[in-house]
Amino acid sequence: MNKDVVKGFLSLSSFTALNHASRIILTLCLARLLSDDEFGTFAALLALCEILLLPASMGFASSLMRISYPLYKAQQHDLLRGLKHVYLAASCLFGVIFVAAVVISFQAISPHQSAKEHVVYLLLLVPIGAIMQSQSAFLVALNKPKIGLITQQCIFELLTAGFCFFVYLIRGDLSLVEICILLFCSILCVASYQYWLIKKMIVASAARYQTKQWCKDSLIMLASGAGTVLVAKLDVLLVHHWFGAQGVSIFFPAVVIAGLLTILGNAASQYLKPILMADENTEQQLGELMKVVWRFNFAAILLLALLAKPLLHLYGESQLQEGFWILILLLLGQLLLPARILASSMIKLKGNPLINLYVLLGATSVTVLMAVLLKDQFGLMGVAVAFSGGFVLGALSRTVIVCTRMRLPFSVVLGLVR
Repeated sequence: MNKDVVKGFLSLSSFTALNHASRIILTLCLARLLSDDEFGTFAALLALCEILLLPASMGFASSLMRISYPLYKAQQHDLLRGLKHVYLAASCLFGVIFVAAVVISFQAISPHQSAKEHVVYLLLLVPIGAIMQSQSAFLVALNKPKIGLITQQCIFELLTAGFCFFVYLIRGDLSLVEICILLFCSILCVASYQYWLIKKMIVASAARYQTKQWCKDSLIMLASGAGTVLVAKLDVLLVHHWFGAQGVSIFFPAVVIAGLLTILGNAASQYLKPILMADENTEQQLGELMKVVWRFNFAAILLLALLAKPLLHLYGESQLQEGFWILILLLLGQLLLPARILASSMIKLKGNPLINLYVLLGATSVTVLMAVLLKDQFGLMGVAVAFSGGFVLGALSRTVIVCTRMRLPFSVVLGLVR
């Protein structure tokens, strides 16, 4: 393996790992402080919050890298200032209206009273969270990838865990309302810090705007990216709808642990962006990176499978054996993660981003249909089989598209280069 590729990949992995380590710390802390019902409700609200972040930003959380990177390279600081104003306005105005509509709809259809009572706090969390996600992407485009990555998720989750633990030490208990308020305070702190950093990096000048084009590009990225986030969190929401908070308290720890593999996925995505946005032939570079990603991904899956029961035990898993097999099923689907990351990134950055949406719609339809058919007979295990199979179907579909329509050699996808 190319030592420079391994070094660069591991460097990015160390920073993306912080985001997932913080998720483990936060969820472990709350799993121990809350009852199973409260923890299940929190997990469902967190999943819904993460689904809404990209739409609440009107797609800017996904499009800012593509829009702002060329402006930064050309040192067009007047347009960068205008772009900053536009994404802030989008999250504040469109975000609040969009989330309010979702909250009203959720309260009308959810059969679970606790979730209906607490979902209103998304009006606080989602718009400020959308700003935080957008500013994280903006920092990456402004050549601050490390600070952009750790402010995307890590810092606010560690702050929240610290605040929750502090409140629990003082009062001896902790409610979901207090957790939601502490989440908001943590996100506000991080978003304010990001804003201060960005303000220092952009040269003061009169702002120029290309609002129509920026919004059009962002809405296209929203259409392709929102499905990705939805599918990633849809399993938790469906489990909550079908099996209630108790079911989520069993299913969610397996999802969080399997989600550790996105450390490698996010690092690979960040490494791929400058390669795919370059004009020259990049097949050799792509092949070398994929060779590294395949090997690290397989090793990580094997390690998580071996540590599955000890990790689930940390969460105080009440149904350890069922949680173990759910985790194994989710890990099996992740065997094709490297192919999915490369194909999805190529479609997003070099092709038509809407293709990702079409694939997601098809794969998600099959996934939900499988889950509906399997849930009554196999319970949570059936849902895990459906979503693991849906992930494989989506990865294979994208790979076929980039190999046939975008003429990427299959050997590059597999990392079979010399």
